[in-house]
Amino acid sequence: MRSPRWLKLLRDMKAGWGRSLLMVAAVSVSLVAVGAVLGAYSILSREISASYLGTRPASATLEMAAPQGIDAALLAEVRAHPLVAEAEAREVIVARAKVGEDWRRTLLFVVDDFSDLRLNRFDPETGAWPPPLGTMLIERSSVEMVGAETGGRVRLKSPHGEVQEVPVSGLVHDSGLAPAWQERSGYGYVTRATVQQLGESPALHELRVELRDTPPESRLIEERAATLARWLTERGHPVHEIRVPPPAQHPHQRQMTTILAMLFGFSVMALVLSAVLVATSLAAMLARQVREIGVMKVLGARSGQLAGLYAAFVGALGAVSVLLAVPLSVVGARVFSGVIARMLNFDLASTAIPGWVFAVQALSGILVPLAVASVPIGRASRTTIRQALDDHGVSGDRPREWPSALPMPLRSALRRPARLALTLGLLSVGGAMFMTAINVKRGWEANVAKLYETRSYDVEIQLQAPQPLALAERLRQLELVRTIEPWGVSPAAFARPGQIDVVRTYPDRGHGSLWVMGPPPETRLVALPLKAGRWLSPGDHDAVVLNHAALAQSPQLKVGDPVSLSLEGLPTTWKIVGIVEEIGSPGIAYVTDEAFARVTGTSGKARMLRIATAAESPEERTASIRALEDRLALEHVAVESAIPLAELRTAVGDHILILVRALVAMALILAIVGTLGLGSTMSVNVVERTREIAVMKTLGATPGRVTRMLVAEGTMVGAVSWLLALALAVPLSRFVDTLIGNLGFLAPLPLVLSRGAIGAWLGLVVVVSFGATLLPAWKAAGRVVREGLAQP
Repeated sequence: MRSPRWLKLLRDMKAGWGRSLLMVAAVSVSLVAVGAVLGAYSILSREISASYLGTRPASATLEMAAPQGIDAALLAEVRAHPLVAEAEAREVIVARAKVGEDWRRTLLFVVDDFSDLRLNRFDPETGAWPPPLGTMLIERSSVEMVGAETGGRVRLKSPHGEVQEVPVSGLVHDSGLAPAWQERSGYGYVTRATVQQLGESPALHELRVELRDTPPESRLIEERAATLARWLTERGHPVHEIRVPPPAQHPHQRQMTTILAMLFGFSVMALVLSAVLVATSLAAMLARQVREIGVMKVLGARSGQLAGLYAAFVGALGAVSVLLAVPLSVVGARVFSGVIARMLNFDLASTAIPGWVFAVQALSGILVPLAVASVPIGRASRTTIRQALDDHGVSGDRPREWPSALPMPLRSALRRPARLALTLGLLSVGGAMFMTAINVKRGWEANVAKLYETRSYDVEIQLQAPQPLALAERLRQLELVRTIEPWGVSPAAFARPGQIDVVRTYPDRGHGSLWVMGPPPETRLVALPLKAGRWLSPGDHDAVVLNHAALAQSPQLKVGDPVSLSLEGLPTTWKIVGIVEEIGSPGIAYVTDEAFARVTGTSGKARMLRIATAAESPEERTASIRALEDRLALEHVAVESAIPLAELRTAVGDHILILVRALVAMALILAIVGTLGLGSTMSVNVVERTREIAVMKTLGATPGRVTRMLVAEGTMVGAVSWLLALALAVPLSRFVDTLIGNLGFLAPLPLVLSRGAIGAWLGLVVVVSFGATLLPAWKAAGRVVREGLAQP
């Protein structure tokens, strides 16, 4: 280290310690983001799979049609089948829990033997195990949803029973289910004997099977499950439906993976931006040391030695950045993983981060800045002795003639086009990504707002059985009802001739489900935007309109195609006349109310009521919905579910809540890196022109005039970068909108340009460029001419 060039490097670092700290800070912030996201990905991808597979999820669920359900003898036969590795009988009952004055949908999972859970297992957390007769266990994520925990009571109503207060004897954790608070539903676990006390049949109709030696491919699982179903049917045990969830995949795993992939992309861009910051700062430093480089070459220094010297400088900065970033990124990865794990309702058995994450982080922190800085390093090290000694600090670039129509500050900045390009690239990309993050947040909010724009009702009430239309007419007479429409509704599946229906849904029966609904063709309560074709017309007897979620289940379909739909086992054939976008709904096929009644034999009846109340405030709306439920109870009409539109909006918004928060956090990181780069570049631009300023002062320029000129130049660069960032933010926002929209809604988000983000970034670049230029400009302009000319 006693070599003169290494001593020079140490003196340079000491003299420019402020600039060096700025570069280290920018790279460190970016590396923290990269390491935290990569670490979180490594933890979460490992733990979510381990947690979900640890429940031993069933490959498929066969819904048995016989009323008596599945007995021990049948279960033993199935377990002995060569296709079956394990089998278990279960039942799921859709009940309702009264929380305060409101009713909430609650799934009751009926278990035959809690001491012998074989598939879709769950673990006790507190309280009794198994639950004593007449009590229930609840899943830990649904405590808020049902308003009770261990030791409390739940007012529960099953489909055929009366309202009963059921004690909660314990909490369980079921990581195979989506979080209850996201689904706005409760999860309860009871024995067959308790179900009988609640007024329901204790028969079990769900045959859950794990297929032997079957790869996790949906097509193979469906084929083998269908083979098993045919075998059961031939032996006198008909199968009503087959349910196959995405194999080996948590209900929200794709959501999590896409979010982390997007955040990693943003983090990598932040690292590239910080590397550009290093390159611009280094280029400015090299521009000031051109004559020093010439002197070193006179003394025998070779270009390769000089390049190695400055590469070592950048490498040292990167190494320091890595050392600072690694501990913080470990903390960030573990905190971020814990937040997502709690949101997705699974436990982290280990927060260990594999070594490859640190290796990637270290190599990125050193190699990326080196790669970007190689351009100014190579150019400076190749400078000839004559070029270096002829440099007087005014401009190292070849003079160029720029149109006089350009503002003077911009023409001045354009004297160093390479430097300006780096600066503008840094700021425009940073600003574009900042605005994109906010734009995507606004686009998500706009998409959620479509729930209200396309729906004009306040509550959707599904009844347990079709009721005469006279019920809707009686409710129409109530003062609190503004509009009411009776609709037909039925679970459905895309039918395949001669085969048992297959639906791709989880045990919660929500994700991946398909429904057929029969609204009045002239309905005033929904106005869904058309993607293709037309809406239903009066007199349509075989027309169907699919929403985009239904089309996603069978994407080869298009307007004009015939489609076979099975309504609870009843095969029907329709012609697709339209495709609509419907945010916040499962797959739905719409047919006219008359056509629905004809094929289901429910003429003069309806199973669903969509009601717009006369309420003018959220409080009045809530009171009206409660009054409607009370009226239905007085008429002895059993309600399966009542879903206020506000509740649906909450459920949809909560699904990507973590994404919205993460985008805002990433926007702040990008803003930090961008403003650090802007501040560094503007201040360096002024400092390196000290000799030029001295020359201007000898020609009569006053300090105030010089300061105004330099500040105007810096502000102009910031303003141009803002325009470029705005132009780049539009396609970038559209790309991310498509990615996130397809994840959360199966449709791209609308492109929303946030005025707040545009204005915030403009204000930020103007303020930072003004402030970063003003102080060094004032100092440089205030120096005496002799001191300025003495600067290297």
